[in-house]
Amino acid sequence: MKGLTTHVLDIVKGTGAAGMRVDVQAPGNIGFSITLDETGRATLAEKLTAGAYELRFHAASYRQAAEFYDIIPVRILVHEPERHHHVPLILSAYGYSTYRGG
Repeated sequence: MKGLTTHVLDIVKGTGAAGMRVDVQAPGNIGFSITLDETGRATLAEKLTAGAYELRFHAASYRQAAEFYDIIPVRILVHEPERHHHVPLILSAYGYSTYRGG
C-alpha cells in the first residue's frame, strides 16, 4: 500500500469519527477536503510527492460542539513518497494524540 491515509478514533463514543472533515494541504499549494467514512477512515492521497503535508481535522464541527478543540492541525514531512504514510488521531472532548501509524 502507498499513499497517505488516516483513521480518527473518537474515544468518547468508542467508534471511528464518521463524517469528520479533514482538509489536506499538499506540496505545490494543492489543497482539498475529504470526509471520513463510516469507520472514521480515509485515503487522503494515493500518490505522494516529497515535502510537507498539513492535515486539519475539524473536531468542533464533527462533535457539533466547541468543547475545547476547534481544528486540529497535524503537519508531517514526507521524505520517502514511495512508502505508505498513515496518520491516526485519537480524539476525546479535551485531548488528542497522534502518531505515525503503519
